[in-house]
Amino acid sequence: MVLALSSILVGLTAVEAATKPVPVKEFSKVSTIAAYENVAIGASGISIISNADKKIDISNFDFTGTQKWQLALDSQADQIATASAIDGAGNLWLAGQSAPAPVAVTEVESSTAINPDGVIIESVEGIRSDLNQLTLWKVSSSGELLSTFIESITAPLIVTSISISSNGVSILGDRGTGGVIVSATLAGKFAKATTIGSGKTVFTRIFRNDDGSAQLFGSSNESLAGKSLAGLRDGILAKIGKTGKLTSVVRSSANKATRTWQDATSSNFLIGDVRTGNKSEVAITKFNSSFAPMWTIRLLAKGQTRAAIGPSGTHYGLINSTSSIAGVTGWRPTTATPIVLRFDSKGVITQALKHSEISTVDAMVHIAGVGLVVVTPTGIFKG
Repeated sequence: MVLALSSILVGLTAVEAATKPVPVKEFSKVSTIAAYENVAIGASGISIISNADKKIDISNFDFTGTQKWQLALDSQADQIATASAIDGAGNLWLAGQSAPAPVAVTEVESSTAINPDGVIIESVEGIRSDLNQLTLWKVSSSGELLSTFIESITAPLIVTSISISSNGVSILGDRGTGGVIVSATLAGKFAKATTIGSGKTVFTRIFRNDDGSAQLFGSSNESLAGKSLAGLRDGILAKIGKTGKLTSVVRSSANKATRTWQDATSSNFLIGDVRTGNKSEVAITKFNSSFAPMWTIRLLAKGQTRAAIGPSGTHYGLINSTSSIAGVTGWRPTTATPIVLRFDSKGVITQALKHSEISTVDAMVHIAGVGLVVVTPTGIFKG
């Protein structure tokens, strides 16, 4: 059944202040880290992933910032990892693209050349191949490469999100012509890729269910599943079946507004921007399993957002706030400034965290017994 939603507000706006004033507290900085392209956080630590020439470097740290292990995934061919996830056993999965091993150029000498100057002739390098292989790497929690799975693809594909369930892997990619979804078994058997929408639809996150179906979140300014565009661009919540076929769509929209769901959690906690004219806000909404909103809140903000599941039914949302926030004391930004808010099960703000060194956040996960862990280009932080 296809559902439509003209607006996520529908009278369910959450109380925009906690019952008690919440002061803004500081994150503690754990350590600095080297440059990276991707981050995965799990109970076994923080894995920092960087792409080098024909090599993927992984460094794993504990929550004190101490390095536990390193692993280099070397190859004779070009390769790149662009998405990562931790499975239920603590294994790290990387998804990206690789090229077949280069083909060496062999030349047969037909005659002895005259070389009076003794010039040393360099060997001819192999022809560089395109990144036309979808690739999965599985690494144990102790830093051992367990498996590498490869599937040939017919067109370039940038992997943007990966999700692991008890029975398989769901991969979300983008070719500029619509969202591309590929499923694989845990043994590395890939299913046929499916495409949803056109270049007017962009999905940002995928979450796989144990039955092989999945949820997708993003934005679109075209009709999907028979549901027409309502604003200038609508936020999209979608469900796909085990075969990758689109089964339901919910549109989050506002009149003459641009909506985008930028981040989400597997518990259907979503966060994204709402732009109407010169006004820029962030919408933070908790949906149920049927994509009906349970509570929602809008705050003046612009730029990056992040979402994370907290303990006991709570959730965290990172926003670049541009105004004071009702119920949060000591918060009066003059420019867009990052702040992390924790919401209880009813959408009430119960905690606020900041740090002057936090600007761009690449990963944010709550770990039981540790707290909220945030990784940025300036280091690892805990709250």
